[in-house]
Amino acid sequence: MKDILPLKRLFIKTELKEKSLIKLSSLNTHYIFNVLRIREKEKLSIFNGIEGEWECTIKHLTKKKCLVLIEKQIKKQEKEKILNIIYTPIKGQRNYYLIEKITELGISNIFPVITERSVIKEFNYKRANNCAIAAAQQSGRLSVPKIHEMKSLKNLFAIWNKKNQIIFCDETEKKKNFNNFLIFKKNINTIIIGPEGGFSLLENNFLKSLNYINALSLGNRVLRADTAAISALTLLKNKNKYE
Repeated sequence: MKDILPLKRLFIKTELKEKSLIKLSSLNTHYIFNVLRIREKEKLSIFNGIEGEWECTIKHLTKKKCLVLIEKQIKKQEKEKILNIIYTPIKGQRNYYLIEKITELGISNIFPVITERSVIKEFNYKRANNCAIAAAQQSGRLSVPKIHEMKSLKNLFAIWNKKNQIIFCDETEKKKNFNNFLIFKKNINTIIIGPEGGFSLLENNFLKSLNYINALSLGNRVLRADTAAISALTLLKNKNKYE
């Protein structure tokens, strides 16, 4: 099967200008040489999340050094609708699967939180960020989500912008349905997903006490955190598409 995207893609944190020659980092050089298997004189596209996407040519490449010539812009940077997720990191590879999928779906900000039932106490930011970058490169999006510092629920909501209304995916909610609610409610751009085993009763009551949080059901099944995140984000994104 042929690649959907015409060029191999690379995210870098460097200003992009036409006809500029850029030396890539050792990490990106390794990625081009060993993963993408691109060689000298071949083309790839580069984006930095700010200045769109650019076609470039490999001018010099060894295992340790790579120079690329920026040739022309092939996509302009477009303003994206802000989408946020607040979630409790989960164990093992499923945590990075979640980050990969929500990146592909267009998440803007990822807020990991510590809860009473947290299993993960330390968040591997480097691995999570690398996962988000790889997903952005593969999916064709022009930006990479920002992964924020992990906080407790109360500390996060102490500084939360109340204009960012939140959908609380609550498996205990029996009356309010996600789809029906979205028909009438506007200005929602954030979802919050509980940990494995759900939020504690104290946390559940705290969330429901905040007037910018809306507790909704995703259905009659108890979903895993990664499944719930993908389902809720898909529904929210589909709603925003038609506003």
